[in-house]
Amino acid sequence: MNTINLNIKKFAISSLFVGLATIFSIFLIPLTLPFGGKITFFSMMMISMPAYYFGIKIGFVASFAFSLIMMVLDSYIIHPVQVIFDYTIAFGCFGIVAFFRDKHNGLIIGFTVACIIRFISHSISGYIFFKDYAPENWNAIIYVIVYNGSFVFTECVFSLLVMMTGPVKKIIEYYKMQLE
Repeated sequence: MNTINLNIKKFAISSLFVGLATIFSIFLIPLTLPFGGKITFFSMMMISMPAYYFGIKIGFVASFAFSLIMMVLDSYIIHPVQVIFDYTIAFGCFGIVAFFRDKHNGLIIGFTVACIIRFISHSISGYIFFKDYAPENWNAIIYVIVYNGSFVFTECVFSLLVMMTGPVKKIIEYYKMQLE
């Protein structure tokens, strides 16, 4: 397959994953969290796949595109700087999975690192822009950590459990070999 056709194939498959991540972000797991936050049906897992399958450049382009879509579809912006932390970094960081793609359990490790970066990014934004929402008698940092950790890490754990199940793991690895 020539380079142009291969690039078109990678672009099309990555676009499919961005679309799936977007669709999955609309459907929420019906779990009431103590302070709010949303848990999607595996949107973070879907946006990690372009990086895992195709590497750094495509992975970051796809995750950045997803960050823009999330900003348009589901934004609550009170300050322009918040866009950087709550959207650009928080969703764009899933391209980091590419750095782990050739390691043993690379998807699991890269995905976990991306979830931690997303948590840190949301937490920075939360502390800067939303610390005043902390309940009375709560330390603002603790509030931000509990708020952001409750939804980011819950979805992260759900996604990791799915990724580690035998059939899903085999499908992911099969397609990685097919797409190389």
